[in-house]
Amino acid sequence: MKKPFTTEYTEVTEYGKSKKLKSHQFLLCVLRVLCGSIFFVSPVFAKPPLVPDTAPLEIPIPAFDVKTLPCGLKVIFLKNDDLPLVSLNLSVPGGDATDPPGKEGLVALMNSAMRDGGAGKLSPEAFDEALENRAASMTASADHESFGAGFNCLAGDLPEVLKLFADMVLSPQFDLKRLETDKLDTLDGLQRLEDTPDELTRVTFVKGLFGQSPYGRWASPLSVQKITREDVVDFYEKHYGPQGSVLAVAGNFDEDAVYSQLESLFAGWKNQEALPTMADAKPLGPTIYFFPKDVSQVFIRYGVLGLKRHDPRDIPLQVANYILGGSGFTSRLMHQIRSDRGLAYFVDSVAMPYNIRGLFEVIGGTRPDSVKEYLTVMFQVMGDFAKGGPTDEELAQAQRSMVEEYAYNFESPYTLSSYRASLDFHGYPDDYLSTYRDQVKAVTREQAAQAAGDILSEKDWVMVVCGPAALEPELAAFGNVVKVTNIFDPLPVNP
Repeated sequence: MKKPFTTEYTEVTEYGKSKKLKSHQFLLCVLRVLCGSIFFVSPVFAKPPLVPDTAPLEIPIPAFDVKTLPCGLKVIFLKNDDLPLVSLNLSVPGGDATDPPGKEGLVALMNSAMRDGGAGKLSPEAFDEALENRAASMTASADHESFGAGFNCLAGDLPEVLKLFADMVLSPQFDLKRLETDKLDTLDGLQRLEDTPDELTRVTFVKGLFGQSPYGRWASPLSVQKITREDVVDFYEKHYGPQGSVLAVAGNFDEDAVYSQLESLFAGWKNQEALPTMADAKPLGPTIYFFPKDVSQVFIRYGVLGLKRHDPRDIPLQVANYILGGSGFTSRLMHQIRSDRGLAYFVDSVAMPYNIRGLFEVIGGTRPDSVKEYLTVMFQVMGDFAKGGPTDEELAQAQRSMVEEYAYNFESPYTLSSYRASLDFHGYPDDYLSTYRDQVKAVTREQAAQAAGDILSEKDWVMVVCGPAALEPELAAFGNVVKVTNIFDPLPVNP
């Protein structure tokens, strides 16, 4: 039977494909765009654009109001009446590093089932309909170190949507049928991980760099198949609570009314079990993990353990990383590997701190016939940078760029509130937003060189390469090679 007339719109999706949207779906997309949840790729230039020197942007820090509910939940309010929209984001300590051994994937399944499986007195179908009728978007997710949940809605619908959100967080039904559907989706996603070099190298890299640490575990079809609804409910009851959690509310709202409703809704939320203390990881390197695959572009990840959060070398390393590979076409790696020699379409570096030692990673891709030259130049550039650090000119340019780019965090109240909440969640000082640019400008060449040297001199490096089988003998010139044919198999310890 044909449904009644519904207005349709066309949305251009990733890779240029389009799809038809119903009217309520169109409004939802508008909300997501306005609330900063859709990001666009910046234009890529053959050469860095010429930008004249200008005075640094003045960035006023808005007035956040921070309160704590009686249950212990910290709430950060950022009011902005420019648009009739509200965004809310919750962070709870935990994350997939707390997956039980042998049941990796439980955290991801718990979050998807929390959102999909009904809540409070509403069935899954009724819960979905209640959100759709208000053009509200609601999510539940996780990363290594946190559980996350949130929503975007129209300001006029906030009281009703906030009640639905509290039901999802405090009283999820974990409907068995929906849980099994989410489980099948998870299994399907896992079975497709080896389809792309990006995904399969990412899994292998994490497992190799973090070794036997909980940070190095990854879900597999076998581990997910073992997970039951009882496992999910038990884990949720032990780990989801207000202790150390942060809630950010941004947009057009009445703060007193929202606080009063939050106080009532979350009054019975109790602290969860204390999280285990985790030791720093021990990488399985120095090792090259090679996944043979017939591809036209070889994908390469190289990395070492990085810094913990709050390490005094953090901002100096951010500056050093920006110069080495994190700044795109102005970086040393991109300049010498791509611009000078044409060996790669892209090469990038990432410095990511965790509560334990995080990662420092170089990611790139090259043709099968240029792998040897690519790796030779990569190691040479990193070695030179580890010994000498940046030049005065590189440091000055990086500091100018980082100071200006910091303004992107202030593009909207929605992105800014999430950023401020993340800083609070991870224990950064209250003045971090206002002092960050001064800290960047204060980094000396010696500090940046020391931070880079400390990290790049790590001996237990891990490299993952995905490319044609004929590359294996060539890779042996750079270190011990271990062939990987199934990313879910355990990696050998001290190969």
